[in-house]
Amino acid sequence: MPHVEPFEDRTVDPPVRGFVIHPEEANGEGLVLTHGAGSNSRAPMLVALSEAFAEGGYTVLRVDLPFRQARSFGPPRPGDAARDREGLRQAVEAIRKLVR
Repeated sequence: MPHVEPFEDRTVDPPVRGFVIHPEEANGEGLVLTHGAGSNSRAPMLVALSEAFAEGGYTVLRVDLPFRQARSFGPPRPGDAARDREGLRQAVEAIRKLVR
């Protein structure tokens, strides 16, 4: 059974926050999953997907985009799109470090 733990990296801007799902037997690969505009990293579909990928040996980083970290509800603001893209880039860097 995969092991889930909170994840936070505040050394980058924007910070990366969410959950890392460690497989029982890692295959050396990882991926980042994030939510849609009306959701967050705890969405049931993302939880199920992250568990399924972890069962296949993938380390999964399930994250909240910066707009969701700033506000617990509501859609993203178009003016924040660049920050959200940077947050996703930082999440990809984080998963790379986790699967080394």
